[in-house]
Amino acid sequence: MKILNIESATNFSGGVNQLIINVKGLVYNGHEVTVACVEDSPVHRALKDSGADFFFIDEDKVYKSALRLRNFLKKRDFDIVHTHHSKGHTIGLLALLFKKNEKLVVQRSVLFPTTNVFKYLNPRVNLFIANSFAVKDVMRRHFVNPKKIKVIYSAIDNKRLKDIDREKVRKDFDFEGNVFGVVGNYSSFKGHDIAIEAFKKLDLKNSMLVIVGSDTDELRGLAVGLDISDRVKILGFRKDAYRIMAGFDVLVIPSLRESFPNVAIEAFLLGVPVIGTNVGGIPELLSNGRGIIANPTTDDLAKAMMDMVVVDRDKIKKKAFEFAMQNLTAKKKVEGLIKVYEELLS
Repeated sequence: MKILNIESATNFSGGVNQLIINVKGLVYNGHEVTVACVEDSPVHRALKDSGADFFFIDEDKVYKSALRLRNFLKKRDFDIVHTHHSKGHTIGLLALLFKKNEKLVVQRSVLFPTTNVFKYLNPRVNLFIANSFAVKDVMRRHFVNPKKIKVIYSAIDNKRLKDIDREKVRKDFDFEGNVFGVVGNYSSFKGHDIAIEAFKKLDLKNSMLVIVGSDTDELRGLAVGLDISDRVKILGFRKDAYRIMAGFDVLVIPSLRESFPNVAIEAFLLGVPVIGTNVGGIPELLSNGRGIIANPTTDDLAKAMMDMVVVDRDKIKKKAFEFAMQNLTAKKKVEGLIKVYEELLS
């Protein structure tokens, strides 16, 4: 197959990482892949040696990029055009309007309402790919035809998680006792404050709360105000967050809104048990004994954290690891993506 991916993002994100996994896997399986992206963006830098071709677009000039891409498509034949992120969707849709040969696939990986009628109810879109059933349900409730939506779970390149020395990580970062960790950039809906307040309620002296992510320094004042700053370690943004996670005893995902958290998949594959809130796609990951699910409140999260101290964590880790290996590796994701493409073309 000949596949064009359109990704307008200029910052690294979970969605960008999923695109990188897709492209590398498709090239490995012998497909011809071109990536329309911003020159020297994280996408370009990560994939420039992957065997994919490139067409450069301008994130700030959507209509100009769409026109240039339309002209490019007159010279190149593609079977599939797969768009990612909001501006990428717009560029792809405008470039393909009134063109009939290419199948247009739109990626959707967030729980925000699909309010843009032009993009999400446009008959030119052949298929939507949602990264969880929770995202599919949001789209369905906003009048997207469910027959045009396929679910392909996000995935992790599990090869990069091998051979991490847990004890070395704990020594490097002075982790002691029961280490609860939160990994995620600070925002109003990530629930960092709930996690800190829940940790305060535990009153477990031999425990720590470790927070990794951009802008999390803003949380120091809360920890000081609750008189637990000596047991709360805030590491800020770290490129090696997955390595640090290997030193946790428990990963906590306290989000108020979450489509399908990649950090949970990493934890599954690292053998770290997960507590997550009962929102979005988190229950899809943690149900059937693969973790503990709590309501996104201080009291419920504190209870879940205490429960995780006393339960059979090995049993939880085993179920989560098996589920991840069966459903959430890069290999499994690309196999599912190829199958969906082939069904669309048949």
